[in-house]
Amino acid sequence: MPNSLSATEQVAANVKLLRGRRGYSQDELATRMGLKSAQAVWATEVGRRRITVADLSSFAEALEVSTAQLLSEDPEQGDHAGDALVYEVTVDGGHAQAVVADTVDPGDIWTSLYLREARVFLAPTARVLGIRLITEEGPGV
Repeated sequence: MPNSLSATEQVAANVKLLRGRRGYSQDELATRMGLKSAQAVWATEVGRRRITVADLSSFAEALEVSTAQLLSEDPEQGDHAGDALVYEVTVDGGHAQAVVADTVDPGDIWTSLYLREARVFLAPTARVLGIRLITEEGPGV
């Protein structure tokens, strides 16, 4: 049966699951991530916090898994995302961000990047100045 959770919901569920399995409190996980309070951990676990690529990487490192594992249905079964790539996307105004994705769709109106069929980036195509491959593998892969 296909996963019915969004990427954000899957990460939230996996953070909570892995934190519990490792015996970490929200405070302990926040400390391992270099955060000043457990508020960000709590907000992530209950779906009240938008998860950035940097957040995904920080959670993965603190929980000792790959970012792909945090996005998977079974986070402790290992990495199943050998096809995930890291792109640098630059939009007008010079803002650039790293995006982990396995599919790039530079449409006529909207540019989208997807990871396991979940959209992880969306911007008007007219505002996208460039998309550059940074690395062959996603962080933590």
